[in-house]
Amino acid sequence: MKRRAILLLTAALGLAGSAHAATDLAAAIKQRLVQAPVLRGEFEQSKQVQGFAKPLVSRGSFVVARQRGVLWLTKTPFASQLRLTRDEIVATQNGAVAFRLDAGKEPSVRVINGLMFSLLNGDLGGLSELFKLEGTADAGNKGWQLALTPRQSALAKLMTSIELSGDSYVRSIRIDEANGDRTVIRFSGQTSEPAKLSAEEAGRFDQ
Repeated sequence: MKRRAILLLTAALGLAGSAHAATDLAAAIKQRLVQAPVLRGEFEQSKQVQGFAKPLVSRGSFVVARQRGVLWLTKTPFASQLRLTRDEIVATQNGAVAFRLDAGKEPSVRVINGLMFSLLNGDLGGLSELFKLEGTADAGNKGWQLALTPRQSALAKLMTSIELSGDSYVRSIRIDEANGDRTVIRFSGQTSEPAKLSAEEAGRFDQ
């Protein structure tokens, strides 16, 4: 009994140390990231699908608004818009709604939206609730790397890991899916100015 108690205590201390390290890592990275009410930039997304020799590549721009959600605007190879808010996911193509997912009817929508918002905005607090965090944040420069492993079985059925890297902004995201597919997104041209949504951007959120 005494040995079992010691083993349990050792395990608990190990978990506490791991949680403390993850908290320190998250805090170090958050200090380096620009915390802005609105963030804009460009993206290049490469998706390697099992059974296909060449990846599917798309390019476009994005807007992350803390109070509204995420706009994902694909320009090539086909123009489309994906809007993610706390309550729904809406995909639009050629001015018509391709699909709409309501968080009230699909609980997973809220999880997906929270994940995407956290990834694009570098919200490490939100990520730590869903994933185990490991990585590095070098003291000598602003660069950092972060590896995420799903804590929840529902997420683990969708993805095995996510890797992020960046400096003052998130520069790349790699998602390894449970089915063997892989998505790599590289970001460029990020800016936090202007600090408010334009009339066009606000209109897209209100559609």
